[in-house]
Amino acid sequence: MSVELSEKEISLIQHLNDFAAVVAQAGSDYNPACIANYCYELVKEYNQFYHDFSVLKEEDRAKQVVRLALSAAVSQNIRNGMCLLGIEVPERM
Repeated sequence: MSVELSEKEISLIQHLNDFAAVVAQAGSDYNPACIANYCYELVKEYNQFYHDFSVLKEEDRAKQVVRLALSAAVSQNIRNGMCLLGIEVPERM
């Protein structure tokens, strides 16, 4: 299955990939604000993505699967980041 990704999808994937580096930097700098800022920027970027692209109503099944996986990855990164900060997040919104 081959799906052509948009620039926003690629940017979101790259942002997701930065999580480990941000956590390492926050630890070495003793600066949890790095994680908070990362989560804030990720949420902003995902919000714009969700506004611009259909996820559940996408007619192309392959694109829908990719976008659902991308959404799940964003959710997991936010959950992990908030957990590191000691903040509980709801299961659903």
